[in-house]
Amino acid sequence: MSKIIQCIPNFSEGRRPEIIREIVKAIETGGAKVIDSSLDPDHNRSVITFIGDPEAIRAGVMAGVRKAVELIDMRTHTGAHPRIGAVDVIPLVPISDVTMQECVELSRELGKWIADELKIPVYFYENSASNDHRKNLANVRKGGYESLTKGKLEGNRAPDAGPNVVHPTAGAAVIGARGPLIAFNVNLCSADFTLAKKIAAKIRKMRNEGREMAGVKALAVNLSSRGIVQVSTNITEPDKTTMFDVYDFVRAQAAEAGVEVENSELIGVVRADALIRSAAESMQLIDFDEKRILDNWLE
Repeated sequence: MSKIIQCIPNFSEGRRPEIIREIVKAIETGGAKVIDSSLDPDHNRSVITFIGDPEAIRAGVMAGVRKAVELIDMRTHTGAHPRIGAVDVIPLVPISDVTMQECVELSRELGKWIADELKIPVYFYENSASNDHRKNLANVRKGGYESLTKGKLEGNRAPDAGPNVVHPTAGAAVIGARGPLIAFNVNLCSADFTLAKKIAAKIRKMRNEGREMAGVKALAVNLSSRGIVQVSTNITEPDKTTMFDVYDFVRAQAAEAGVEVENSELIGVVRADALIRSAAESMQLIDFDEKRILDNWLE
């Protein structure tokens, strides 16, 4: 079995597809395989998913980051999604014959390269974090890009690598190794941002209290170009909370306010078992397991 790592960098550009095409081309020059690319004008953000062995991932990250820094200027960036830099966050996920520790080491190597070569302040998060506070991406991004431009990065804002001031156009970057997650959004047939905020807050409260929604991070986003609002989530423990769990909860909460769900969105890629579990749960299938999937017997 060959070594495979998944990398899912998030770039602060979602309105100019030509820029993302250039970044994708750069990533692929080192041998990595781009398997998904999505952009959103309201978030003003793009998510690119690529896979490869450690060397291809290293080359892809370096080329993609360099191209993004060349083409994205944070001084003119606006968008609904939290961000601190042109290359906002770079997650590395072990997929095949690779340990989490190997991904941690690669993330720190790449973070040091970004800091030393491109003069960008770098923060390590999740399993690569230097302390418990920085394991949570929301803590690292608190205040956004604007908060980092107010002066020197000192105290709890001091970077793990690189200069103590933001890069003039690229801001700062976050990189780290983590487990798989599902980026899943539910769009409401409404422009009621307060409602979306209330639903997202309920999800976070339930998660924090250990009741339901285990591992689900949620926030409200105003999709102004479409005249609707969104409950945007990251399901960080997909073995405990399915996409259907999230969808059904948001649907029920919105229905109480007389609002319907317009649709849902998957950002990036997902393993087949996550979709199968959601489908089985939505239909209340009993005594269901993977042995009853014909495709698994044909491999």
